[in-house]
Amino acid sequence: MGCCGGDADHGDNRVKPFKSGEDQEVPDDFDGPLSERSCRDVFFLLLFLAFWGGMGYVTYLALVGGNMFRLLYGMDSWGNICGVKNDVITNVSLSGKDMTSKQYLFFYELTDLGAIFGTSAGSVRLCVKGCPTGNITDVADIQTLAHNGTVLCRYDVPITSYVADGVTCPTLPVLKSSPFLNRCVPDSLTSGVDGALSSVSDVFSANTWKTILKDIELSWKDVLILVAIGFGFSLVMTALMRFFAAVIIYLAITVFVLGSLGGTGYLWYRWHSEKTTAGQNEQTFLIAAICTSIVTAIILLLLLIMRKRIGLVVQLFQEAGKAIARMPLLLLQPVWTTIATMVIAAYWVVIFLYIYTAGTPVVQSNGHVTFQNDDLLQKLVWYHVFGGLWMLQFLIGCQHVTIAGAVATWFFTRDKRKMKSPISTSMMRLIRYHLGSVAFGAMIIALIQLARIILAYIQSRLKGRAGPVVDFLLKCLACCLWCFEKVMKFINRNAYIMIAIYGYNFCKSAQRAFSVLVSNALRVAAINSIGDFCLFLGKAAVVAATVVVGIELLKNRTDLTYYPVPIVLGAIGAFLIAHCFFTVYEMAIDTIFLCFCEDEERNDGVTKPYYCSVALRDYLQNQERAIRTKKAKKQQKQQQGHENDGYVYE
Repeated sequence: MGCCGGDADHGDNRVKPFKSGEDQEVPDDFDGPLSERSCRDVFFLLLFLAFWGGMGYVTYLALVGGNMFRLLYGMDSWGNICGVKNDVITNVSLSGKDMTSKQYLFFYELTDLGAIFGTSAGSVRLCVKGCPTGNITDVADIQTLAHNGTVLCRYDVPITSYVADGVTCPTLPVLKSSPFLNRCVPDSLTSGVDGALSSVSDVFSANTWKTILKDIELSWKDVLILVAIGFGFSLVMTALMRFFAAVIIYLAITVFVLGSLGGTGYLWYRWHSEKTTAGQNEQTFLIAAICTSIVTAIILLLLLIMRKRIGLVVQLFQEAGKAIARMPLLLLQPVWTTIATMVIAAYWVVIFLYIYTAGTPVVQSNGHVTFQNDDLLQKLVWYHVFGGLWMLQFLIGCQHVTIAGAVATWFFTRDKRKMKSPISTSMMRLIRYHLGSVAFGAMIIALIQLARIILAYIQSRLKGRAGPVVDFLLKCLACCLWCFEKVMKFINRNAYIMIAIYGYNFCKSAQRAFSVLVSNALRVAAINSIGDFCLFLGKAAVVAATVVVGIELLKNRTDLTYYPVPIVLGAIGAFLIAHCFFTVYEMAIDTIFLCFCEDEERNDGVTKPYYCSVALRDYLQNQERAIRTKKAKKQQKQQQGHENDGYVYE
């Protein structure tokens, strides 16, 4: 086997090891993604695998030392987790109880917020069968509840010995409470903050969820119909982007410009009204009007500069539509990525909860049990956070390389009917040669994201303590890191395209992509501004159309309590489908653009024919014709200037 796989007995198809400092030459007759490649950035692949070996060790420590159900279900004062069977804790007589039938955590001290999540050792916490459904004012009511199965006093105290002393039983009165995240939260507590928590409690109440689940059960077919309609609208929007790209793009530009001008005019009108009536908001509207005017002027200026490049955006949208129509299975790539991301996210959240709850039981002087945090795992939580970020970016990078390789193969194939499995070929190239490069690019983004998380943590700890100057500097640093992340993600995407085309390592691909992008800066600006806005409008149109259909479809359903629930679920499904469609579309546009730039640089259209389509070729020829005309006019003006100079000197 060669490095990263490959059989050494198959001649030129074997994988060749990459020698440091050796650049792979691109042949003069370049006709698409190179088949002869070498393993790239192997060190980072090994580092990635070694890191996930460490993640396995962290997982083992977390599973052995933690129990996420202590946090999710709640824990009583003696270490019993509500709703499950428990193990005995040494020297704690009330531990090891079977709490399967007691699913809610009830706490004595209303002001002890730590008791809500079972982290406080001061007040008594109990696992109970149900929360008090009314206010309790005497011990007889507590005894009646106990006879009915809801015990609000210590497990080892007989019912006849109940005393409302705050130790054996809760002090009176015991207020009515409702289940919230498996905790009995008093209604008076939830209504004490202007009803905000009360509404949350209502949302999470068992009856509300039962009603919602019943509505879903009654309307699940309608939800599936709405999702299918969203799928259909996504197909329609993809077709419209291909066949009516010019109309959509110019319409979007017109609406955007008119909206900017209208908003600016409205703000100036409001300022004038405030000025004439001596209103209090005159200064505010003046500042807003000036800022909006500046932004609108910049937008109009950019559109004026980029007006000749808008035609390229139109052509790229049409070409991307053709590529996806030829390779419709590309639309499934985000689906696989989403499934893998959901699996990784579920694993990450579960292990994070185990790390958070990891610790050893400690018996306090009052007999209550707390858990002392594991110092090692508390430090390794940052390792776990970075591992989740790295894997997420790795999955996204694999998707980008796969789509870019398939689209590049389509672009550089003159007879599109002769393509053989471009998607699977691109995926095999990725697995065989370029996992290390993707791991390298993903690591860069993950490190920036980790820095942002650490900075946000520092900001939260220093908020209101370090002074306004430090707060301002931290916010500026956070803004810089956000911008840096966006720039690096943009470079990464284009580096992945170069990896898919030429098989370079990550650094050389990023350098090559950056060079191409800089030399075509105005084209890039047009694509990323106008193109992204049109793709956003496409997603919004799919969701809006699905919601409208859902309203008409369900308007006569009197059997539904929460009428918007199936519509919202259908809209979410439609958005996810549209996002998958347009994510592929966006990557296809970026890939075709870089392929177009490479085609323009390597070929001249005469001795070396272009690979691009007739429409793109016409655009190229028109551009070249315009450049030649401009040069000719410039030379003519220079000659006239020389002749005039000669006449004056005579």
